[in-house]
Amino acid sequence: MMMMRWRPATRRVRALLALSAVTATAVVAACGDRASRGEALPPAEFLFAAGDSTYWVRSGDDGMRVRSAPILLTEVEGRLFEIFLGDEGAEYADASFASARLWSREVQHRDSTLLFGDSTVMHELAGWRRTHPRDAEIDPADEEMPEDPRTVVNDEIEIIDVHGPYVTMEHLLNVDIDGGPPHRHAGRRMVVDVRSGATASLAALVGADEARRVTAAARASLTQLVDSIRTAGAAGNERASVATESLDSFRFDSASFGMTDIGRDPAVAFMVPGQSSDGEALALYLPPITVNAPVWWTSVRATLPEWAKDSARVTWDRAKYDVAARPSADGDALALVLIGGPAGQAREWPIATVAAPAYQLIPLDTPPIDSAARAALSRAFDISTSLDGLIQRASWPHRPSTPLRATSFSRLR
Repeated sequence: MMMMRWRPATRRVRALLALSAVTATAVVAACGDRASRGEALPPAEFLFAAGDSTYWVRSGDDGMRVRSAPILLTEVEGRLFEIFLGDEGAEYADASFASARLWSREVQHRDSTLLFGDSTVMHELAGWRRTHPRDAEIDPADEEMPEDPRTVVNDEIEIIDVHGPYVTMEHLLNVDIDGGPPHRHAGRRMVVDVRSGATASLAALVGADEARRVTAAARASLTQLVDSIRTAGAAGNERASVATESLDSFRFDSASFGMTDIGRDPAVAFMVPGQSSDGEALALYLPPITVNAPVWWTSVRATLPEWAKDSARVTWDRAKYDVAARPSADGDALALVLIGGPAGQAREWPIATVAAPAYQLIPLDTPPIDSAARAALSRAFDISTSLDGLIQRASWPHRPSTPLRATSFSRLR
């Protein structure tokens, strides 16, 4: 078992985040020396997501160009969607309110779609303003801003994974009002449709029969896990003894789940919410359960990495070229290469060294991206590197590239 705290960021950290610009690399040329010697690079164009960035790679007779940005993109039926987070709230001398919103935007359109937002924070903020009409807001950039307000109401959203039209997210709500009702801390996991913001049920994602089977298997897994913790605690295991104090607070919620992948196959991972004796939000993460691939997974599978058995190489096989990445000795970086040429004479061209892990590869050349879509994508990359006003943040989760973590008992931040 692993126990860890999930604490909301301090107001000072949030202020620094709001004032700092997101950085990214500019367009760079690569492999030009090989092209100049007559060694034509395979024509290719794709988006590659790794670490906390997406890389836009284009190669051909004129060489190779690579551009990166801290942007999260997914492809649905030939359309690219950007997924991002927005924040709103207010700061006072003795109160802090911060609310997160999850948004999506089709790259070729200006309008954004709200995927998820909880009204609790803004409702409490309105109440605070009514009862404290003389309190003035504080600029988050104020160097003298107090660090530990007595009233803190915030919520956080973490993007766990994205698979085609569906994004898996976790939401944590914290309500601590000085002199008010008992504090509240609650977390949950859910899947939403990037096109509409509709919450996706398990039956809608994998079919009614698979949903019943997976739910029953998850309930059995939870029962087995709880029994194991109690047994270990009774035998004197100190960590298990601590965990048993909160076990009765865990209640299986069939709607608290997310989509994940194991070896490019779809799987469902449940999060069971609970609370500690002091009211903090806890979560039991059950082992993912593989499911029969639904129709919508077909297009997702090709974007996912395929690891070699020895984990020394990950590849994406395309019709006219391949893309491969080799992890560094410490596993923190990936050397990305483009592979092309006739069978038995394939050559490799280095693309870039990127932060691990690797997530997905979205082809832009089958079918070829048109000029309007390319211009819209370029604009999205530009915006993500020079945000102002309302700050947008998006990042891929730092899941391991090797097998998924075992069941964990976690204290939500």
